[in-house]
Amino acid sequence: MAEPTVEQLIARLERLLPVGFGSVTYRSSTPKYATEADLLTGEGSRRTGGRWNPKGIAAVYTSLTPETAMAETLAHNRYNALPIEDTMPRVFVAIAVNLESVVDLRDGAVRRRLQVSETKVLTVDWRAELYAGREPITQRLGRAVHATGREGLIVPSAADPDGYNLVVFPDHVLPTSTVTLLHADRLGPA
Repeated sequence: MAEPTVEQLIARLERLLPVGFGSVTYRSSTPKYATEADLLTGEGSRRTGGRWNPKGIAAVYTSLTPETAMAETLAHNRYNALPIEDTMPRVFVAIAVNLESVVDLRDGAVRRRLQVSETKVLTVDWRAELYAGREPITQRLGRAVHATGREGLIVPSAADPDGYNLVVFPDHVLPTSTVTLLHADRLGPA
C-alpha cells in the first residue's frame, strides 16, 4: 500500500475529532539551551527539522517519561556517532502540558483512519529519506497535523520500545491550553 500524501492525511485528520491531553512530560537539553525560552519555543527544530517536523515548522519534543527522554537523547547521539561522554552534561526538565487538540497515535483506530503504520513510523530512517530527497512519512504526518491547526501529536518512540513522545507545535497552542516549564527558577543563569 502506498503511503498517504500530505493532502490525504489532512483530509483524514479533518474528519478526526480532536482529543485533549494533560500530563507532565520530560525533555533533555544541553546546558546552553536549558532556558525557559529555548526549551519551549521549538526554534531549534524549526531551523533543522526533526523526525516529526520538517524545517520551517517549530516543534517542542517531549517524552511521556524521563526514561524515554534519556533514550531519545542517547539514540540521537549514537546515530550521529557522538561519544556519550562528550555530550554531557545534560539538563532534564519537566514540562506540564494541558492541550485541547492533539492527535494520539497510541490509538490504533486513529492510525487505521490515517492509514499510517506504527511499524513504518518506528522504523523509517527519516534522515536517510531526507538525504534521498524524499519527505519521510513522519514529517509528512507532522506537517499535516500542523496544517490542520492541532496543537501537537503523541507518537511512539523509536528509541524506547515502550515509550511515547509528545510533539507540541507552539504556534498552535490555544489560549486555553498551557505548556509550562516546571521549576524554571532552578535553572542556572542564562
